Amino acid sequence: MRCITKKPKKSLADFFTPSGPLARRLEGYEHRPQQLEFALAVQEFLLSPSEGLMAAEAPPGVGKTFAVLIPAILQAATEGKHILFLTAGIALQEQLIGKDLPALIPVLGKKFTYGLLKGRNNYACLRKSTSFQGELWLPSDGAALSADPGRWIEETESGDLSELPLTPTNPVWQQMSATARTCLGSSCPFRDRCFVTRALRRAQDWQVIVANYHLFFSHILGGRGSFPVRYDWLVCDEAHRIPDAVRNASTVEFGVEEGMSLLRSRTLSAFESLFAGQNVDVALFQERAADCREAVDALFSLAEIHCRQGEGITARNEELFHKGEELVSGLEGLLSLLRGIEDRFMAGAFENSAALGEAASVVKWADEVREFISAGRWCLKVEHFPAWDYRRGANALMSSPVVCADIIRDALEAEGPEKSVMLSATLTLAGDFSYWLRETGLKPDRTLVVESPFDFEKQMELLVVDIGMPVGAEGYDDRICRVMERLCDENGGRSLILLSSLRLLRTLAGRMREGDRDYEVLVQGELPQRELLRRFREDETSVLLGSVSFREGVDVPGDGLTQVIVDRIPFPHPFDPLVQARNVLEGQKAFVKVTLPNAKMFLRQAVGRLIRSGTDHGRVVLLDGRAMDRKEWKILESLPACRYRRLPVRE
Repeated sequence: MRCITKKPKKSLADFFTPSGPLARRLEGYEHRPQQLEFALAVQEFLLSPSEGLMAAEAPPGVGKTFAVLIPAILQAATEGKHILFLTAGIALQEQLIGKDLPALIPVLGKKFTYGLLKGRNNYACLRKSTSFQGELWLPSDGAALSADPGRWIEETESGDLSELPLTPTNPVWQQMSATARTCLGSSCPFRDRCFVTRALRRAQDWQVIVANYHLFFSHILGGRGSFPVRYDWLVCDEAHRIPDAVRNASTVEFGVEEGMSLLRSRTLSAFESLFAGQNVDVALFQERAADCREAVDALFSLAEIHCRQGEGITARNEELFHKGEELVSGLEGLLSLLRGIEDRFMAGAFENSAALGEAASVVKWADEVREFISAGRWCLKVEHFPAWDYRRGANALMSSPVVCADIIRDALEAEGPEKSVMLSATLTLAGDFSYWLRETGLKPDRTLVVESPFDFEKQMELLVVDIGMPVGAEGYDDRICRVMERLCDENGGRSLILLSSLRLLRTLAGRMREGDRDYEVLVQGELPQRELLRRFREDETSVLLGSVSFREGVDVPGDGLTQVIVDRIPFPHPFDPLVQARNVLEGQKAFVKVTLPNAKMFLRQAVGRLIRSGTDHGRVVLLDGRAMDRKEWKILESLPACRYRRLPVRE
């Protein structure tokens, strides 16, 4: 009798050993016990019949992405589950789709399906694109693309506008892109070929769906029901960003450009053929639309007088409110002319497909006008301060929820995933989840804090530089720029500088480029973030200047980054409308309960850019003496334990 020996099944721990599949397949892999600890905890959580929510913190370098994906994918394959993986930023999405998930197929020894689901406006709208006239233009040098829009639309499989060398702010992108506001749904003549529908159909079969928070929460909070792709388990990376994502998704915006776009003659002229056959007085409609355009212009001109851009609005301005009511009255009069068309459309009276499509466009436009009215009344009444903040942006009045805990909790309860894993490098302060739990309203069944795998006492130094003058004092910008220039020169470049204001960023960039330096200076805003980070990684002596958005997503192990400079403790501007509303809401305890914990987390994120491997060495420079002077703030205690010293600036 022949004896057949079955190959033993791998345990989860086998994947993370110094000679395991990860080590064999991934270049530069370092075995870290903390990564295995994290993975085993995730596996135990997924197997638990009674636990639904896990919150876990793992510092940079632990390898938390693989630590959660490997047990999740293995267990999901066994149970036939689908995983929705949410991130806050594009950089992590690109890393997941372009690097991490493809790398896991040979590591796990089994195939699984995955993909990136983007927001609707990333796909071309066939109805809008086929009527597009003219050439597509590159934003950089104005050169015309080789293919015209119609040809690209016919050839593309996905309709993903990223296939074209355009940015989302390019007017052509905006003119071609699909939006919820312009979508005709089942009444669209192109519904069978819709790129958005195709993307959603493909995603139904993926075992791992990657998406971002804004898409997730915008869909749920926008009244469109549950997330449109089925999933069983939810993984939220960068989970410290959830409150901000929900706040952005919940923001009410009442803008002059939106109003003018809705009422533009060119937009409304498309309705005239339908009006002629539906007994709508075209001349009267255009006359009332012109009156409404004048009312929009008058309203926002008045808003510029009464509301300073960027400052909070804490009470209703009666003159502005009454001007808004005049606009609303005009818009409602305009809509009254369309009541017959709307009634016939709802009754299914349009049998001709062409007329049905035109009527659908009219009804959709009317709904947009009603949403515009609703947003205007919300922003002008100022009824919910301080639970909501109110402010004037560059071209709009805006309002956002100040505390999002109830919104987050209700949204996730409505979605009802079987299992949810919330992970981040910064969910706690000194190992305590209280602040994050209070901001999100979540109550995890299991929490985990994994220690860093790095020896910060040996690998990192913290230098606290006392500039000797407060922010905003005369000469502050000049002095702090000179200090940062010298620090970079002494370090031979190899630095990431994180600045609290775009004004200071521009000033420093100009100064550093005036001198004859042996390193390149890369500046946020001059190139796409992905390209900036690529150049920063490839040029080991370069210096990268960025603002708050670069506190995350910068991963440059080795000699290419040996110095991180932070200009000050990242407290928000005291006149920020959100801060003002939160201060009123929380009272005297606002600084201790919200402002200080937030600043500590932001600072931890910035410091976390430096040490990314066991062989990294370098220093963090904080140009703010308060970190040591204000001992009651416990700033240093919130950072990795390392060598630190104070350095005063002397003229």
